[in-house]
Amino acid sequence: MTKIEAYAHAMIEQGRDQYGAEQSPLFASALNRKTLNLAEENEIGEIDGVRKNDRSLTGANLIHDEDLFHLLYALAQETGNGNFAQEADAAIRFFFEHCQSPVTGLMCWGEHLFWDFFTDDCGYGPNYDFHEATNWSLWDEAYRLAPDAAWRFNLSEWDHQINDKATGDFSRHARYTQHETFSGFDFPRYAGQMIERWADAYSRPENASRDRKEELLHYIEVLFNRMQENQKLSKSGLLIAGRAEQGDHINVVWLTNNLELTRCLEEAAPAVPAELADSMLAFALKQDIDFLNAPHKLDSVGGGFAVTLHAETGLPRTRSMNKPYTSTWSAGYGYGTHAGVANICFDRYHRLKERHPDLSDQYKALTLRVGEMYLTTSPDTSILLKPSEFAEVIALMLHCYELSQADKYLIRAEYFAQAGIDLFIDDESPLPKATNQHNHYESITGGPSFMYQRFKLEIALKK
Repeated sequence: MTKIEAYAHAMIEQGRDQYGAEQSPLFASALNRKTLNLAEENEIGEIDGVRKNDRSLTGANLIHDEDLFHLLYALAQETGNGNFAQEADAAIRFFFEHCQSPVTGLMCWGEHLFWDFFTDDCGYGPNYDFHEATNWSLWDEAYRLAPDAAWRFNLSEWDHQINDKATGDFSRHARYTQHETFSGFDFPRYAGQMIERWADAYSRPENASRDRKEELLHYIEVLFNRMQENQKLSKSGLLIAGRAEQGDHINVVWLTNNLELTRCLEEAAPAVPAELADSMLAFALKQDIDFLNAPHKLDSVGGGFAVTLHAETGLPRTRSMNKPYTSTWSAGYGYGTHAGVANICFDRYHRLKERHPDLSDQYKALTLRVGEMYLTTSPDTSILLKPSEFAEVIALMLHCYELSQADKYLIRAEYFAQAGIDLFIDDESPLPKATNQHNHYESITGGPSFMYQRFKLEIALKK
């Protein structure tokens, strides 16, 4: 049995909800690696770059388990053992059927919510019950396993996430347990993810006879118009983070947020009328051009991708936990790595290859440039390191290999995979450590992603 299979078996057999009055097939987000029981808060400590209220220490958060599900489905296909897929199905089905607010229809997941194993209810309670618009990559599975819940969630985001149905004003936060919306924190990536979900729901044949289906096109248009209006508010012509003065969001541009909106608009375009689709694609193209024209400093010491800009000048700036540039290794809430953004560039390369080959080539060049940087860069193990950072670098090496067919990238991917194993996995447990300075398992730091990228590397090496 490989280390990857051992991790999957351990999570399936012992890393589940064995607590409270109602046990479930959900996977725990934080575990003692030796006992495989829920980790005690006093034994895990704080983690730099991870906010306390984002941790799901007594339950499950499906958003942080996405790559665990991807791994289980991939293992089922690779090994022929259908039990991996069945266990993933069981967890997703239970979540959609049991972890949806009976009042709002919003899901108990994201940055601030999780399903608590001891209370059999949504974690953080009524004083902090913020549902957050977020991304979920397994809608095919959700509609296959719990179609009514998946459909209801799409309507609930319009009903309970959007503050002003005429202007599209919304906040990434809304109450989970009751109807209460907020305004001004209309971040582009969340707008895009809602647009993508509505377009996906609209185009699914199984939703053909659903009530309110035709309304989805209106929702898309309203939120897209909001993004167009937001872009007009900046002197630089860049799309702002949001309209809220609080937190200075109206003066901030997050370029990778805008690229996520771009991806979502492209995904949604085939489902909407031609005129709207053309406008969405033109707006998306503007975000690509803005990103490629940004003052990136990938050749200088201490530089990186310019990711946080001032909306008035278009120049890099700091805001709260947001840093102006990416870094080689350190990632946390509000800041990320060169590798993480280079992986977005790789995705943009593929998406633009046919329609805009000139821009696609620029993204390809950026991806390979960052890949070259990691060929001669090793992690500083004296600082806090998370499995997510190694997952991003392994993914980047695989992307660079696809682009170049140069074996040096596969060799380097193996190096980073082994370095991650040395830091995060030992004989005590098949579960990866939360960080190189914390001995428990915690999905928020990217353990599932590290294991999934290792699996994809093993597949690449077999070819």
